[in-house]
Amino acid sequence: MMDKRSLLVILAHPDDESFPMGGTLAKYAAQGVRVTLVCATRGEAGIAGFSPLEAGKIRERELRAAAKTLGIHAVHFLNYLDGELAQANPDVLVAQLMNLMRQIRPEVVITFGPDGISGHPDHVAISRLTSQAFDRALQRGLLPLTSRLYYLAPSEATLQGCGVAPSSEIAGGPIAAIDVGDYLVTKVKAMQSHASQEPPYPGEPEVEATRLACHEYFTLARPTVAPGNITDLFGVNFSVTKSGGVYGVAMP
Repeated sequence: MMDKRSLLVILAHPDDESFPMGGTLAKYAAQGVRVTLVCATRGEAGIAGFSPLEAGKIRERELRAAAKTLGIHAVHFLNYLDGELAQANPDVLVAQLMNLMRQIRPEVVITFGPDGISGHPDHVAISRLTSQAFDRALQRGLLPLTSRLYYLAPSEATLQGCGVAPSSEIAGGPIAAIDVGDYLVTKVKAMQSHASQEPPYPGEPEVEATRLACHEYFTLARPTVAPGNITDLFGVNFSVTKSGGVYGVAMP
């Protein structure tokens, strides 16, 4: 029987879904979870020498190809410009996100943490506004009472995917350690869909997959209190440790 659970991931640019968390999205999609991606911009500033319009068209095509590879059910663009998200009207953007949450009613929402992993202003803005939308949607009954909000946590996976050293300050509560070992080939293929971004693992997917971290990590931001740590975003308990800014699985 197919799983009817719903996961909503809200990010800023094309490739944000594949490089740091593609394994997680592929895993839940393969399990039958309805995965929906919201991308605030089309990455219009992301290709040197191309106009914003041209770059946006290219990157939208790349994102849709990556989403198909990962098994994402639907992709929604919010139609903001790359690099200008922090200047967007917050009330309008929060209302857009709340409307999508009302339609989708996800049990799990994922976005960046407050530091945006890389500190990119668009990442920081979408984290803040998604958090506000989640809180308001929950208060108004637009989400299931059991819904959870997760922030992407700095880890070896984000270091590999984003190419920047992770922040030492982690926002949120318990850590979710998602084993993506069986989905690394799919993650590589999705990363390679973003050809304009010169993906860091350009070789044969089966070979490149052996170089990637087998876990992706998320901090539970809402609810703010939960027992223990988890390996299933929908609620299975698990324990992890943190060493040197990178999370690792604590063996029993």
